[in-house]
Amino acid sequence: MTPPKSLYTVGGTVKEDSLYLTRRADEELLKLCRDGEFVYILTSRQMGKSSLMVRTAKQLRQAGTIALIIDLNGIGADVTAEEWYFSLLETITDGLVSYGLEPETDLYEWWDNSSHLALAYRFTRFFQEVLLAEISQPIVIFIDEIDTTLSMGSFTDDFFAALRSLYNARATANAKIQNLSFVLIGVATPSDLISDPWPLPTRANSLTHWLARPSSVSKAKRIATSNMCRIG
Repeated sequence: MTPPKSLYTVGGTVKEDSLYLTRRADEELLKLCRDGEFVYILTSRQMGKSSLMVRTAKQLRQAGTIALIIDLNGIGADVTAEEWYFSLLETITDGLVSYGLEPETDLYEWWDNSSHLALAYRFTRFFQEVLLAEISQPIVIFIDEIDTTLSMGSFTDDFFAALRSLYNARATANAKIQNLSFVLIGVATPSDLISDPWPLPTRANSLTHWLARPSSVSKAKRIATSNMCRIG
């Protein structure tokens, strides 16, 4: 007799058909992403960060928002600054292909033609001149394992400063910049990530303190008990 399939996920991201207990962070992150806010979720491992990210991205896609996930482990840490920035943009444009929205501008050609610009400035210019000019839908970019930047040297300080410049551009730039937001996720604190005094948006939203508990502990106990009875 085939044993019944478990509804539980032990360690790692919760599977789509497994039991998921919602927390306040679930509704808050979804709302912040829909509002186009910048968010960071920085806390210890096994707190449900990746499960929260995957679930929120799925809900955003169902509502018509482009939700892209970048796992920095996939890019690696043994890279030059230029390789790192370009890999980020390449991952983003590759993700757009899955939506049938490949930008008309060729990333490789544009990058080479902009080689006279500083890398962080090139990075932000691509969003403003290419991505947001050619894509009309809201875009939320989840950057997971952001703590991998801890071992990559000072050039990542410029990356966080670039994110802040994109955030600040909302006050003066084309209104389309409002369509872009970022969610940074990892095992770190803001002061760990960068040597400069916190150059991320000063109004970036932290959800760390809402990750620890499900929305209803008593509900969680009832679900767990009913499942144990049914499976047993």
